[in-house]
Amino acid sequence: MRNDDARPVPDLLPSPVPEHPVDKLLTPERAQKYRQVLARRTKHICVVIEDCHDPHNATAVIRSCDAYGIHHVHVTTNKNTFKISRSISQGTHRYIDLHVHSSVEEAYAELREAGYRIYVSDLGSNELKSHTPDDLNKLQSEQKIALVFGSESKGISDAARSGADAAFLVPMRGFTQSLNLSVTVASTLYRLRETALIADAPGDLSDQEQIDYYDQWVMRHAGKAAEIIKEQSLCPDPDPRAVLAEDKKGNAIEEYKAE
Repeated sequence: MRNDDARPVPDLLPSPVPEHPVDKLLTPERAQKYRQVLARRTKHICVVIEDCHDPHNATAVIRSCDAYGIHHVHVTTNKNTFKISRSISQGTHRYIDLHVHSSVEEAYAELREAGYRIYVSDLGSNELKSHTPDDLNKLQSEQKIALVFGSESKGISDAARSGADAAFLVPMRGFTQSLNLSVTVASTLYRLRETALIADAPGDLSDQEQIDYYDQWVMRHAGKAAEIIKEQSLCPDPDPRAVLAEDKKGNAIEEYKAE
């Protein structure tokens, strides 16, 4: 049973975001929420999803990243488009910085340039040193970490494995040695973010990054002010890279594919 009144109210963190021209079209609560979420976002950990074909999994991954304060998600679309279900996302995909790549090599090149060490989720790699989420939790204080998760059916590709620095696995002791993709992502991220989440610690986006992303977020606003914002030509499409479509049940989805 959900009881929002019983949930602790987090303290307000300092925000570098100045007053925005569109703030008056948002509720004060919405404007404050944007600033406070950005104040807690991290770029120190990012997630990479290789050729995910299931929109439910893809969207659940995005929701987990949003919930745990992960700001950057990289997806590869060599074999499959990356599909986000709007009904499952509940708008969270609008507030994640989604990087779409044509190949895992392209994704790795961008990550390397940004200073990330790359760890692939692999059940039994004999080629790479393997870590547990606890190991990664200790390593994240020393380095920026990119966590790579493979497709639902085949796991990570040989290219993803050979280009990585090391592997990690989630220890399991049941009859099966596999978890659903989105569950694996969520459990791994929570282990790495648990301390920061419990402490309600500030994130690590720079002041300018918070200002820039706030500008993007208010332009993508889909609340009551959306029509007014669009009428004033202040709001572009939610994401010009997205192709609108429907799943087999007629639910709206957005499809992303690298150009």
